[in-house]
Amino acid sequence: MKKYLRYLGPLLVSAIFALAVYLLYQKLKMYSIAQIRESLERISPERIGLSLLLMVVNYMILVGYDWLAIKAIRKSLSVKRVALVSFVGQAVSYNFGALLGGTTVRWRFYSKWNFTLAEIVRLVLMLAVTFWVGALGLCGVIFLFKPPVMPDDLLAKMPIADMRILGLILFLIACSYLVLCCIVRKPLHIRGREFVFPPPRIAFAQAAVAGIDIVAAAACMYVLLPGDINLSFLDFLPGYLMAQVAVVLTHVPGGVGVFELVILHLTHTTQTEVVFAVVLIFRLVYYILPLLAAALLLLAYEARQNRGWLKGVFRRGNGG
Repeated sequence: MKKYLRYLGPLLVSAIFALAVYLLYQKLKMYSIAQIRESLERISPERIGLSLLLMVVNYMILVGYDWLAIKAIRKSLSVKRVALVSFVGQAVSYNFGALLGGTTVRWRFYSKWNFTLAEIVRLVLMLAVTFWVGALGLCGVIFLFKPPVMPDDLLAKMPIADMRILGLILFLIACSYLVLCCIVRKPLHIRGREFVFPPPRIAFAQAAVAGIDIVAAAACMYVLLPGDINLSFLDFLPGYLMAQVAVVLTHVPGGVGVFELVILHLTHTTQTEVVFAVVLIFRLVYYILPLLAAALLLLAYEARQNRGWLKGVFRRGNGG
């Protein structure tokens, strides 16, 4: 039975991807390629440049994830190394998924820098905790003070009709983690595994870093929207946040199909083809370009680490 269970995860992810692509096709089939191309041309170079600038700022903020995780497990590492592993890890994770890409990259770097397996596992866990504390907290605040207008078909399927109640629940979940970090100082033992809550200052920093990260990433995409679309940032932010949460939960590499579907479904505008064109440019700016830069950095790092071996190969190739 166990040998079949290992195939269940990939099959489920593949099914979610196929369903998302199908639903996305159903939503976009009324638009021609020419209409989408025209929408792409409406995105000015100035907006793309601003999006690129926000992308750089956002990836700098993302360094905080690894920095706080390292502090939480009581290790130390130079800022240069933290920035390297964070940038490469996040870029790969965004395009191939945390399990397939980000964790593997971090294992490669941190194990090389004398982190033990247990420390790397705890570090990766803290990265996930940081995201969820920030995402749940931010989502809770948004739903409490500016509840988004949900589509009727989606609202009918939700167990809680009032988004403010849902926001309060999400906010309390995030706050409960912060409270536990303030009052629980001894390690917890769950099923033979030890879990240590970080100090309060790190916990609150986790919530702040993740919240700022999500807002900056949303702004990176929002600035690409044409000015005549009449959509405020506060109206756009909940849809973006829920799209990112859906991507994390489904584990579809790069969130391909899933991200687009949720954004189109929750962005309240009649200019669907414009939003889709913006998502395409956003993927290039926020996903593809950082991935190419990360690949070059990783190649340079590996070449530097193995330069002795490479010199030997070069000498043998030249008969030396």
